[in-house]
Amino acid sequence: MMIGFSLNAQTADQIISQHLENSGGIKNWKNLNSIIMKGDALLSLEQSFPIVIYHKRPYQKKVIFMVNGKEMLNEGYDGKNGWTYNEISGKNEILKSYQPDSFEDDLLDYSKKGFTADYIGKDNSGSQECYKVELTKNVNHTTYCFSTKDYSLLWEENKDEKMFYQDYKKFGGLDFATRIVGQPKKGGEYVIKFSSIQINPVISDKEFKF
Repeated sequence: MMIGFSLNAQTADQIISQHLENSGGIKNWKNLNSIIMKGDALLSLEQSFPIVIYHKRPYQKKVIFMVNGKEMLNEGYDGKNGWTYNEISGKNEILKSYQPDSFEDDLLDYSKKGFTADYIGKDNSGSQECYKVELTKNVNHTTYCFSTKDYSLLWEENKDEKMFYQDYKKFGGLDFATRIVGQPKKGGEYVIKFSSIQINPVISDKEFKF
């Protein structure tokens, strides 16, 4: 049993390591300190808005939609509190139940972050074959599907939603999906298409004052 577990863990670790190397290299991912992503968010057949996402270490976040030429805060995190725009009050307000994620992908140094990785087996994502790996920390489980061809991430799934990653392009030496399809477990679907991704831009802390 112990030998089987060791081989299983090693296989999962090798798949994750190969994914990180192929997508730009572990060192380069660790050197990513800030990012600005611009594109369009298709929330339904009738709703499409320009979107801008700001991320900065250690963890600050700002996601805005451009609605009728004006910025509307969809999600923000100033390092202490989560924020969003309240249409009733017409102001940005603190989200009391907000649970921030992290700037770094969980796959990067996953074991140091308290995650364990298990290789589940092969599967198919559309016409592409993939390796399935599950990352676990306490009660949180996320399943990743990596292409057997080039180890790119095809999709990931957690208890809340499943996200598909498509149309990869290189920005600043790192591979990013320029089309993301989200399928929340509560229903619905959204698509985000990125036209511009800036690597390590200077972002003022003022951007995260909501």
